[in-house]
Order: sequence, then structure tokens, then C-alpha cells
Amino acid sequence: MYEVIMPKMGETMETGIIEKWRKKEGDKVEKGEILYDLATDKVSLEVESFFTGILRKIVKTEGEEVPIMEIIAYIGEKDEPLPGVGDTSKAELATETVKAQQAKVEEKTPAADTNNTTINMPASEAEAERVSISPLAKNLAQSNSIDISKVKGTGPGGRIVKEDIEEMISLKSRGTRIFISPFAKKTALESGIDYKSAGIQGTGPGGRIIQSDIAAYSKIGASAVKEELVSAPSGEIKVLSASPLKGVRKIIAERMVESKHNIPHILLYSVCDVTNLISLREKIKTKIEKNYGLKITYTDFITRIAAIALSEFKGVNSSLRDETHIIYDDINIGIGVSVSASNSLIVPTIFNADKKGIFEIAKNRSELVEKGRNGKLALAEISNATFTISNLGMYGVRSFTAIINPPQGAIMMVSEMYETPVVINGKIEISTCMEIGVAVDHRIIDGALAAQFLQRVKELVENPEMLIL
Repeated sequence: MYEVIMPKMGETMETGIIEKWRKKEGDKVEKGEILYDLATDKVSLEVESFFTGILRKIVKTEGEEVPIMEIIAYIGEKDEPLPGVGDTSKAELATETVKAQQAKVEEKTPAADTNNTTINMPASEAEAERVSISPLAKNLAQSNSIDISKVKGTGPGGRIVKEDIEEMISLKSRGTRIFISPFAKKTALESGIDYKSAGIQGTGPGGRIIQSDIAAYSKIGASAVKEELVSAPSGEIKVLSASPLKGVRKIIAERMVESKHNIPHILLYSVCDVTNLISLREKIKTKIEKNYGLKITYTDFITRIAAIALSEFKGVNSSLRDETHIIYDDINIGIGVSVSASNSLIVPTIFNADKKGIFEIAKNRSELVEKGRNGKLALAEISNATFTISNLGMYGVRSFTAIINPPQGAIMMVSEMYETPVVINGKIEISTCMEIGVAVDHRIIDGALAAQFLQRVKELVENPEMLIL
């Protein structure tokens, strides 16, 4: 009997969401065949089966958020007996499965410097034994003064996960523990019911909340809401929709809160005169579009400029992981792209941007954005960025603050271009300007270093002819 494990598809991934099962229980599965669709904090992707056999049991259902290394299904022979659901005794098989899946991702990932190899490789068995709490759970515990030595982990191998800490926080504030069956908990989450604060009376053994209690509460709650809406005064606010965060949007929300809570951001801004940059782009854009069918954007210039500045101030191209300050040799720049169809944000990566010219960056960026908007990006194409650029200039935003995308140490903000009076050689003239900012992790990047980096960016923006030197 083979265990299908929730793989760790990326360095920051703690959980994954099963969007859709491509097979149902009892179906024949071939090795290499698409088994299910997985949503991570970065992208949705198709996951192949690593085994051939019959899909005997689906343990985790569609829409369920599952911690990494947890069993989601079993594949075996037709009459082979099933082990206990949730049994994680076959740790060695689980580790090998994840290693195989991670290796498959790395085959598609552009080669990186040897300094990064250790970071990108899957955790060894020794590391797995050493780490007994997830980073998200650890941060949550520290911020709420929870003694993790008193927490019993419910994750794979007894690992402490976020839900365990949340339960302790609830216990700490309430003084009593809520006992609820897994099925009831799942039903509550799917129904958008916060069972921890709803005051639901359990009718199961020992006052345990069971599925029927959630169903009964749901009906009462729905009736109460309906009655309230009917009898509400005309001055009350009408609600168009209300739904709990779920899927990729929920994961993004959690990671952004984690970043803002744990990373001390410092922000610096500089106003750049882009008159020369506009002139240079106007000179080359028509010819390149006519000859190559490629549109050169200001984002392409900014990416090239950021890459040059990062190569000169490598301390900005860094991250902090497990109390270790890592400075990268590779300069891989993530470009934030909004996907309106799914109301989400993707960040495809321009690898080795410092070694590419404007034309090559534009070609790379165009292909990645097209793939992203069509949902065709591979995991390797959105992984291993060392720095991110967020450009909201096309929306007419004059200035904004971005949140660092962990584990990166910095993010650049690019705003709109606008005409404004400026003083040049003692005379007032009209120039086109743009505000560029940078947010850095102050634990590893000092304000002076960030300022030097931004100063170099400004110099290159205002003198774009230097890009060809």
C-alpha cells in the first residue's frame, strides 16, 4: 500500500489545498498520470502520481487545507487492506515521496549558484527530527507567549502546527478546552462557523461537539440572520456578500500577516526624473515591436535597473532564515502580476536578471505574464526569487507601501509617472517624475545600505544610457 503525501512544493510552503481530485476511489492510477490539482501560497498546479495501482482511499477532500507531509490518499492493490486513516508510521516512505516530488520540481528550476543549493534542497531526515514546530506556529506561539513545551503537536510525527497554537491561545483566553470531532470541525469550517467562539453545546460523549451540533447551529444561525434582515431598520447597512477566506487567498492573507507581524520594515522613497527614460523607450519601442512583435515596458527597464543596483549592493539581495543571514549571488527578480479572473496575485521570476539585457528581460517577462494570466505557470517559474518589484503605476497610484514577500529581505515599489514643476539649473521647468520606494527587513539591511541602493536606482533611472555601459 502506497501513501500519497502532501508534498512540500517550495521553501515557504507549510500547507496545501486540494483543489480537485482527478480520480475517484476505485479508479486505476498510472505512475505519471495527473492525480489531483494542488493550490499553494504561490500557484495552482497539477500533481502527478508517483505510483501505479488503485486509488483505494481519499483521506483529504477537495477544498481541504492539508499540512505538508500529511497523508491525503492511499494507492494499492484492489483487495489490499487499508491501514488506519491518518497513520504516519511509514515516515521513510513519506520522506522518499516528498524527495521525489521536490526533485521533479528542481529538474525544471534554472540552475542556481552552489551557495543556494543547500537552501533549495528538501529537508533531511535529521532536520525533520530536529524541527518539531512549523515556522508559522513558532511565530504565533512567540507573539502570544505560548510555552511550546506544553503543546501536544497534531501534525505529522507529532509536529506542532498552527492549529495547535490557535487551540492553546483559545484555551488560554477561555480557561476551558473545546472538544470537537474532526468531521464536525470540517463542517464548521466549510460553513464559515467559528465554533471556538459560537458557544455551541456539544451533545457527543463528554460534551464533545459533533457534526449534528454544527448542522443544528447552522440552521438556527441562518434563521436568525434571515429574521434580522427582514426586521432590520431601513438605515441598516445591506451586505452584498459575506464568505470566509479560503484557498489561495487565505494562504496569501496568512503570509502577509506573518510578514508584517514578524519583519520590521523600514521604507525609503525617492522621486526620479524619468524624462530621459521616456525618451529612450520612445526611440526603441516601435522598432522592436515591429521587428520582433515584442512590447518594451517601463517594468523591463526598472527590472534591469534593479538588477544592476542589486549586483552592486548585494546586501539588499538577501534573506533571514532560521537566524541565518543569507546573501545571494544569483539575482532573481520577482514581478508582481495581478490576475483579475481569480482575484489573486502571482509573482513570476526573472532568473539571473543581472546577466540579461532589456530585450531579453522583456521577452522573458512577456512570456511569464501571459502564462500567469492563463494559469499555465509552472512552480519553477514562480520560485526562488531573491527580490520583488511591485508596480502600481499603471493604476495611477502616486505612492504606496508594499509588504515584503518572505523569505526575501526587500521589495521595490514603483508608482505612476506624472508631470510636475521642478527646478533645473535655477529655472522652473516641467518634467515627468516617478516615485520609487524600497521596503527592507531592518534585521539584516541597514537604512544606509537601503539608501545607497535606492540612490543608485535613481541615478540609473535618470541616466538610462548607463544601462548599456
